[in-house]
Amino acid sequence: MNGIIVYASKYGSTREYALLIAQKLGVEALRASEVPSEKVRRPHYVVLGSPIYAYSVLPEMEAFLESNREILEGKPLAAFVVCGDTMWNPKAGEGGSKNLEKLTRFLSAEPFTTAIFGGRMRMEELDEEDGPRIRAFYERIGREATGFDRMEPGDVDPFVDRINEFLASGV
Repeated sequence: MNGIIVYASKYGSTREYALLIAQKLGVEALRASEVPSEKVRRPHYVVLGSPIYAYSVLPEMEAFLESNREILEGKPLAAFVVCGDTMWNPKAGEGGSKNLEKLTRFLSAEPFTTAIFGGRMRMEELDEEDGPRIRAFYERIGREATGFDRMEPGDVDPFVDRINEFLASGV
């Protein structure tokens, strides 16, 4: 069965995961803002990936999901989020499961599998809008704004395995 990965990415972590998953599954990965609807119609299944940034899904993913709602309704979907806070930490944010809900609430059906991946944030890469906002957030929680790197490429393997198991089941 053929599939497609559709992702949104602001600073590159989600793109890296999407490309890695696509390579392992032997499918194409396309940025949500650049994928034409006919590319979404053809595949049997769709894997959606988005970072959680400033407590929300990126607007490009929201726009993609809204404009392709009818096409996606009949397809098996898998979903993953990339965030700095994969496990809930009261001083850092809402945690991975809350972050995953932010993506899946846009879907008309539960995905057949999901994943939460750790991301990366390099303070020097933040733009003029994000830099001050992120620094202010860190100041509010009493931590130094040093950024982080929680990317673990091997974390995609169980997610890819679950996708392959689903596909092998013939559903």
